[in-house]
Amino acid sequence: MLSFNTTLVLLGICCVSLMLGFSWRDKAWAPWLMLVSVCGLLGLMAKTIYDLLAMG
Repeated sequence: MLSFNTTLVLLGICCVSLMLGFSWRDKAWAPWLMLVSVCGLLGLMAKTIYDLLAMG
C-alpha cells in the first residue's frame, strides 16, 4: 500500500506531465506524454481503489 505522501507526489507528477504535454501539444512527443500521464493517473486510481477494497 502506498503512503498518503507517496500517492500525492505521484499524483502531482502525473498532473504536471499532463499539463506540460498539453502546453507543448504541437511537438511530436507531447501526445505520448499526455497518454503516459493519463495511464499513470488511471493506474494510481486503480491501485488506491484496490488497496481500499483489500483493507475491508
